[in-house]
Order: sequence, then C-alpha cells, then structure tokens
Amino acid sequence: MKIQNITIALALTVAAAVPMAQAQTADEAKQLAAVDKWFEQYDRNHDAQLTVDEFSLGKSYFHALDLDKNGILTREEAKAASIRKSTNTTNVNWMAMDADNDGYVTVREWKGTPEDFDTLDLDHDRVLSRYDRDLAREHNRAKGRLAAYDKDKDGLVSIKEWPADEATFRQRDHNRDGMLNVDELAEDVKRKE
Repeated sequence: MKIQNITIALALTVAAAVPMAQAQTADEAKQLAAVDKWFEQYDRNHDAQLTVDEFSLGKSYFHALDLDKNGILTREEAKAASIRKSTNTTNVNWMAMDADNDGYVTVREWKGTPEDFDTLDLDHDRVLSRYDRDLAREHNRAKGRLAAYDKDKDGLVSIKEWPADEATFRQRDHNRDGMLNVDELAEDVKRKE
C-alpha cells in the first residue's frame, strides 16, 4: 500500500511539473523572440553584432550586457542577459499583492516569506513601495556595471578599471577607500511618494 501511495504521489508531482516547465519554456521563448526583435532594431549594419556606437541605451548598459568584454555585443550575450534578468526577484509583481490599493504592500498583504519581504524592503520602513522597487532595479543595474568594469573580478572597481574620469570616480567613492562597491555604483533614486 505504501509503494502505491508513493507511486501516485510521484506521478502527481511529475504531472504538475510538466505544465510548469512548458509555461516557463513558452515565456522564455517569447522573451527570446523579443530580444531578437530588439537586437535587429539596433543592428543597423546587419552584421549580427552591436558596437557601442549602434547601441543607444548607454555605455554602462552596453558594457553590462557585453559578457566577454570584447566591445561587441552578440545576440547570444543579449539573450543570456535577458534570461538572467527574468530570474531576478525584482521582476516579481509584488505590487499586485496590494490588496487595499494604497500603493504599499504591508507584511499582512505579503504572500511570500518574511525573509523575502525583508530582502525587498530596501529602505527598511516595513512596507514595500514603488520606491523599494526602484531601489532594487537600480541596485541590479549597479551589479551589471560592477560586472562590466571589474576586470580583476575582485568585486570592486578601482580607479584603473573605472571607464570615466577621475573626478567622477572620486565623486562616487563615498567611503573614500579608493574602490567602488555596488552600492557606490548605484545611482541615487529619488523618492516619488
């Protein structure tokens, strides 16, 4: 009897997992198709690669997407960055949990774990707001900039690795340690609430 129950449980688990995997694959396929369309739009000379001159979304973003740091963005790199982005927790539509539509998600409205709530509550005010979302997005952009600039892969950006002038480096180096961390690379996000 026990073996039969285990077999049924396994069959139900597999049956539930297959549609989820198909949905993820369908979503991923849509996302990759959108990247293809986006890539074609920017690839003005149709050579299947983008240079920073063809890319109008900014040098920092270009360098964050250029995974092999060779100054050329391939379709594969753009797709890899797109997939990486989609698995990020900031893409969860947690504002849909705002049951009373006041623009905030309280701990009572939150459907996830307390740890996930604390992770997303970046300003530590015990509510999730658009400001937290904007902070999270900028923090992720800063991670991309760090990955793009950090040539020696030590998790910090030195003055030698910095792509701009020394004055902008010094302006961002808040703790004056001669290195930029991900928090220092994040742009200031203004509270709009």
